[in-house]
Amino acid sequence: MSAESKLSGSASPVAVPSHHRLLYLGAAVAQGLGAIAVQPFAIRLLDAQQWGQVSFSLSFISIGLIALSAGLPMVLSTMYFEPDRGPDRARSLNGFGVGLSIVGASLAALVFALVAAGSGALGDVTAYLISIGIIGLHGITQMALAYLRSQHRALAFVVITIVATVLGHVAGLAAILTIAPTATVYMGSFAVCVLLASLAGVALSKPGAPLKYRESIKAAVKTSLPVLPHSIALVLMLQGEAILITVLRGEELVGRYNAVMPLALGPLAVIMALSNVWQTTIFSHRGIDSTGQVARVQREAVFIGLMLTVGGSGVAVFATHILVNDPEPVLLLLARILPLLGYGYVVFLISTSQLFAIGKTRLMAVVTPVIAVAGLGLAFFPAGNGNLLLVGVIKVVAYLLLGVVYALVARSYDPRLVDLALMLKGMGGAVAVTAVMLLLPSSVEWGIGSAVATCAVGLVAGVFYIRRLKSF
Repeated sequence: MSAESKLSGSASPVAVPSHHRLLYLGAAVAQGLGAIAVQPFAIRLLDAQQWGQVSFSLSFISIGLIALSAGLPMVLSTMYFEPDRGPDRARSLNGFGVGLSIVGASLAALVFALVAAGSGALGDVTAYLISIGIIGLHGITQMALAYLRSQHRALAFVVITIVATVLGHVAGLAAILTIAPTATVYMGSFAVCVLLASLAGVALSKPGAPLKYRESIKAAVKTSLPVLPHSIALVLMLQGEAILITVLRGEELVGRYNAVMPLALGPLAVIMALSNVWQTTIFSHRGIDSTGQVARVQREAVFIGLMLTVGGSGVAVFATHILVNDPEPVLLLLARILPLLGYGYVVFLISTSQLFAIGKTRLMAVVTPVIAVAGLGLAFFPAGNGNLLLVGVIKVVAYLLLGVVYALVARSYDPRLVDLALMLKGMGGAVAVTAVMLLLPSSVEWGIGSAVATCAVGLVAGVFYIRRLKSF
């Protein structure tokens, strides 16, 4: 199908080119390495309070990305594959999303600034104010990326993503080295790169007139409205316990906690990267898997989830010694547990993508908030006592539960939507891997040994994965 026909005609459920997985995966690896490479320098250049603000801001932005990608961008991706002028309607929704992002971020920043100014703390929280603006810019970028991935323009997607993330970290580090070692300088430089990415996204996706297809916009908003409380709940699930620790124990402790969060955010970044292929496949089939492509995607997702658990837990001790100055034993244990969070997110992602594909999103307004509130409720006292390990365990269990519940919700509409037996077997394997890793010693020597062994396993698994891609 030509580019012109894609803009005005309909899009059919064609298979996503296998090399796109490698492009998206490469971008995810670059994102992860960018953050990990910069953090050891930033954490040593900034004092404890400034690093606490940077780490909290970056975590806030990361969860903002997850929340944003679960709303209108998801609806845009499904709309693109509608039989009646889907691509053109998606362009119109893209334009609507751009306007909404600008207005929403502006209002949020204004309210935050007024509250901070009223309390006399505006100068102390400038980095947080900048992070709100960054999330607004990411809202624009996410709409553009949703359109580009539906068009299978993976290279453009990857370049924009790297500019918005990897270059942002590099610019932040360069700024605190040359200008001043403050959180405001770091986040301000980061924001410049995100702005450039959002402008590139708009230029490449060419958003349409927001009100050209008013009925489609109304339907999109109706579908995405239940996702709003769901998105807020996702924010709470990913960063709510850090907020609790900040309020109850202070920024310095949350800085220690967030220092090992790359072990959780890394797997999430890989999953979100590959989801650009998985979701496009699921959306294009709209709940019907006559070709078996969606079943293959589910098997691939389970495999990736298991490999991320093995890899994350295996390198956890060695990585923690690199990421954290003189890590205490609890951080080493926490680092080995956090990668398991990624498997729960895999099951959640596949299940909710099917719900979007068939237009059944109402229960998302209830399920995610209930699990998020329950998890934070259980984490309240451990956070207040500074028990970081228990806080992390509760977080991981909440994500596993989230995945299982959404798999059951999807199957309640059609048992063929999610292969529950496959998902549960993979989950059992991921839990077993984590349990074995926890039994290993936490010395640097054992950390290096398990990291080397994990890399060997990852290399073999990577070869197997690439061979499987060729058969897709």
